[in-house]
Amino acid sequence: MKIDIFKFIMTAMLSSMLLSACMLGPNYHQPKEDMPTHFIDTKKTSIKNSQNKNWWKSVSDPILISLINKALEQNLDIQQAQAKIHQSRAELNITSADLYPELDASGKLVRDHLSANSELISAIPTQIPLTYTDTNIRFDASWELDFFGHTRRSIEASKANLERSIENTNDIALTVTAEVAKDYIQYRTYQQRIIIAEETIASYQKTEKLVKLQFHAGYATSIDVQRLESQVFSAQAAVPPLQAEARASLAALAVMIGESPESLYERMKKYSHIPVIKSDHVASLPSDLLQRRPDIRMADRDLAAATANIGVAIANQFPRFKLVGDVGYDSVFSGSLFHAASRYWTYGPQIYFPIFQGGRLKNAVKESKAARDAIFANYKKTILQALADVESSMIRFNKERKRNQRLLSAYKKIKSTVKLINLQYVDGKTSLLDVLDVERQANVSHDEYVQSLGLVSINQVALYKALGGGIYQN
Repeated sequence: MKIDIFKFIMTAMLSSMLLSACMLGPNYHQPKEDMPTHFIDTKKTSIKNSQNKNWWKSVSDPILISLINKALEQNLDIQQAQAKIHQSRAELNITSADLYPELDASGKLVRDHLSANSELISAIPTQIPLTYTDTNIRFDASWELDFFGHTRRSIEASKANLERSIENTNDIALTVTAEVAKDYIQYRTYQQRIIIAEETIASYQKTEKLVKLQFHAGYATSIDVQRLESQVFSAQAAVPPLQAEARASLAALAVMIGESPESLYERMKKYSHIPVIKSDHVASLPSDLLQRRPDIRMADRDLAAATANIGVAIANQFPRFKLVGDVGYDSVFSGSLFHAASRYWTYGPQIYFPIFQGGRLKNAVKESKAARDAIFANYKKTILQALADVESSMIRFNKERKRNQRLLSAYKKIKSTVKLINLQYVDGKTSLLDVLDVERQANVSHDEYVQSLGLVSINQVALYKALGGGIYQN
């Protein structure tokens, strides 16, 4: 009997190996997309292919670098995405277990008492014990032979879903790093603008005192005094909105790094310059986005999973084969459990063959194909959106950088004018009112330059994000 069982198992394993190459449904291949040869705002000859990974390490601000590193460790969205990776990996392992045989063991030790008046017992002419102990030990085994690839296609889909979870984490990490940088740059920009606004208030107040002295001396009118008082109030009114926006940026930054705004404020209240990203080599080929953008890679994994699900649906239309068997010992006589007479076994193949399902299985195939087509459309849309993101980010960055250079030139000119008019004031060639007026113009020019400088940094961060720079999980 042992020889028969051995032959049966070997025959089943050989059959499974011979038919293992048979997997129904389409095999997945990444679609070939016609990508532009270059971005509109770059020349072919000036392309520099850079991976832009960990771009924040080139930022001239150690506080920002530490905040980004902390966000990658503590951000709650990233932690949720990482938990999803663990869940998807467990689901893949569960699905992969279907390739292997299942073996279960069970046992029982029960005390039974039969009814002497029951139909079965009363019909027996001889007396038998009505009370006895039943001991049973059994092993159950089953193994589904994946002839048509149902299990292997399911494993393909689960593996693609795991890879999708990893890419989703990459995408969230990329967004988090960009948001931390943006919130930090905005806070430093508002911080600097508040200082400029306070300097402007001080200048108006100085002018107000001077005009009041002139009014008492008869050299100015009450209209001049009221006009200066109104300008002081207007300058003072500009500060609270800047302070509110600064605190809002700080609160958003606190959420990104998983801390309370109060604890972050103590570290950030000290003035610091707007961070500058040193590296300018952010250009790349449009085709690089297919590998570097995590959202595109995520859409690709969605498409791979949907393609594998078509194979699962097709395989469901075909027979499913399983080997089953159980062996054990069962005895009601004390001390005889492992005797040969107490042994029992069964084994053999089982087959499930869907004959009539009312069109359910055929429509399941159609449904999975339609789902694949919808995901393919989303894949193409994701690529187009990525190209649009890079184009818009690149044009914003380049145009704002040119604007910033002009604003810097204007600010330098007005600063030179401030020095010159102060010398003229010392020589008595101009009035203090003219000096204060030019200083206020310089403050306005400085504020415009600072706003633009903040936008340059924010737009460069957006460009790095659009190009797919960020943390990559393995």
